[in-house]
Amino acid sequence: MKNRYTADIEYLTVGLEHASIEVEAFVNLGCPYSAKFFEIASEVIKPYTDNGHVKFVVKHVDRTKGQLLRGTVANNYVDHDDPAEGFAAMKKLFQTQESWVKSFRKTLEMCEDTLGLPEKTAAYERGVAVLKDFNERGLKIVPTVFINGEHLTAYKPAEQSKEEISKILTERIESLK
Repeated sequence: MKNRYTADIEYLTVGLEHASIEVEAFVNLGCPYSAKFFEIASEVIKPYTDNGHVKFVVKHVDRTKGQLLRGTVANNYVDHDDPAEGFAAMKKLFQTQESWVKSFRKTLEMCEDTLGLPEKTAAYERGVAVLKDFNERGLKIVPTVFINGEHLTAYKPAEQSKEEISKILTERIESLK
């Protein structure tokens, strides 16, 4: 967990810091493919984090287009410094995405009223750092996934079923255990 008195940028990280496998995902709360990925990650990756094999790092990419901008606004309410709370908030926002992603008013109602989340002040600096990382890697879409620093190019979010994506993630993680 981050020392809340330093200026270090921390990302939503679940699992042991020194796990032998790191899954890094660039997502946006307003992206339907990111919602699909997060659902799969909750089922496939999370058990590996729970047993100490995987460190799962979620990096929210702040975008300014359409519903991705509303995802960026919602991300300002996710506590990235508290893994359990942040993961649960992201999971709930992804699960309810269709109900809030079409309007800023509904986005704010979901975050503030329904989920009771306070706005987080560190979101801006974190967003700048993630966007810099995203751009420096030449990435164009969310979600994008890396496992132990290697871009998981077999993962095609718009083309693959939940089962296919689960299989790709499981096979890659198992091959590294």
